[in-house]
Amino acid sequence: MTTPNGAGTITIAIRRRPWWFWVLAGLWLLLEILFLQTALASAREGEQRAAAISWIAVAVLAAAGVLAWLRQGDRAGLLKRSGTLRTMEV
Repeated sequence: MTTPNGAGTITIAIRRRPWWFWVLAGLWLLLEILFLQTALASAREGEQRAAAISWIAVAVLAAAGVLAWLRQGDRAGLLKRSGTLRTMEV
């Protein structure tokens, strides 16, 4: 929660991410590494279909990870484009 104090200073309380967030982030990273390795190996061996499927899986997982990270940041008030200071309920 962001609250202005009397002397013009701002206090920001930082929330920790829950344990399950880190488990899902680790699973996402593991899947990214596995699909990336599969895509590179398939491309090296000349298996174009398998490489294409793996590259698509890498791109979809990366996009999902970016969107999930932005959504988490938006909940924390990081994506507010207004110039005013907003408060966040914890």
